[in-house]
Amino acid sequence: MSDQQTSLSRVRLGPVVLHGATVVLRPPRIADHGQWRRIRLRDRRLIEPFWSSSPLDWSARHTAKMWVRECLSVRGEARAGRRVAMVIEVDGRFAGQVELISIDTEAGSAELGVWVDAEVARHGIGGLAAAMLIDFGFGPVGLQRITAPISPANVATASGAERLGFQREAMMTRYFDAGGARRDHELWAVTAAMAPPEGFTAAWVRRHRTDHPTLAPVPAPGPPDPPVPAGTVMAAAARYYAGRALHLLDPLHATQVTPLGDLDDPRVVLRKRRLTDGRQWRAARLRARAALDPDPAALESEWAAKHSNSQWLRESLLARPGLRSSAGLVLAIEVDGAYAGECRLFDLDMFDRNARMFVWTDPALGAEEGRVRTTATRLLVAYAFGALGLCRIDTAIEPGDRDAAAVAAEVGMVREGRMSRFVGATGRRADHDLWAVTVPTDPA
Repeated sequence: MSDQQTSLSRVRLGPVVLHGATVVLRPPRIADHGQWRRIRLRDRRLIEPFWSSSPLDWSARHTAKMWVRECLSVRGEARAGRRVAMVIEVDGRFAGQVELISIDTEAGSAELGVWVDAEVARHGIGGLAAAMLIDFGFGPVGLQRITAPISPANVATASGAERLGFQREAMMTRYFDAGGARRDHELWAVTAAMAPPEGFTAAWVRRHRTDHPTLAPVPAPGPPDPPVPAGTVMAAAARYYAGRALHLLDPLHATQVTPLGDLDDPRVVLRKRRLTDGRQWRAARLRARAALDPDPAALESEWAAKHSNSQWLRESLLARPGLRSSAGLVLAIEVDGAYAGECRLFDLDMFDRNARMFVWTDPALGAEEGRVRTTATRLLVAYAFGALGLCRIDTAIEPGDRDAAAVAAEVGMVREGRMSRFVGATGRRADHDLWAVTVPTDPA
């Protein structure tokens, strides 16, 4: 994985020719600031309604310092293997950006985002850039599923996604803070199994040549912009690294979690993991796996290896317990003082405080398992919306898991749609229903 992580910061894709225009995807440069700012300010009415909200006005969000910080962030996330953000270059001209974010190589998933200069949008450039990055994601990165959250009001983007091969799977309630408020977004997705035989890029070029055979030429690039002053670069870099240090104080990094209890069900408590939980954890996980799939061969292979005593020690000693860690925030479920399962919050969203949740309980609880799981889930949701300040929590449930669906409904979650070829918390790639709950708008 280390070689791939390193290579993500140096990716260059193309050239691909469409209607006589040569398209290349490359990493962003600090020298791109002038063209980036000019296009973003000019196309504000087309971009801002669908872009992440900010207390800054649109002009202040596009200064040289902001662009330097963006470049540093892109490089850092790429080196960590979490993001591939590329500039769309058309005949040598900066013409937008396209990226894969929230890359999870274990689950084989990522999220796609793209914006293009309005002057070249009608040439099919945005769709071509997305197709090129999708081919890269399903190829060298090894992804199996790529998603795109799209505002219902963004009809043009949804149409382009459908032409690329994406399918609409769900309506995600209050998913993204755009245009000054949290708004619903449609979940669109494409999987590697849906790829055209010749690939997404070749299919897009072939289809677009047929659909639009006589488009006007892409405008020529203007004169070069003056370089960003060295002092501005240094000041922006200092602020960026200082901001990263301040993130350590964020409650999402918290390592101290006070035990969480329910007045209506005081027997159930959520608390931090302990090293002494290891034996009970392994036995309970194997029982849960057997209840899910009683095939004895499965218990003797990869699943058992992932739940060895050494794996428990590695997770407990080396993994950061905060939500911003790769493992997420893991809390043990305790019933009458005995270990009985775990709750996990993970996949913190890059822009809004969204996260995913998984709760499992020991089948040895018998008839009490459903009650314990419901109480633990309710405690976790309350803690996430209260102490952690999250805004939305979702979970993936296999269609046949009626018990999990009943718990989700009991704590106020709503089924939003069905995701194809999704890897759930059990590690199985299959269709899953998306359930979600958002922070109440009424503080009471």
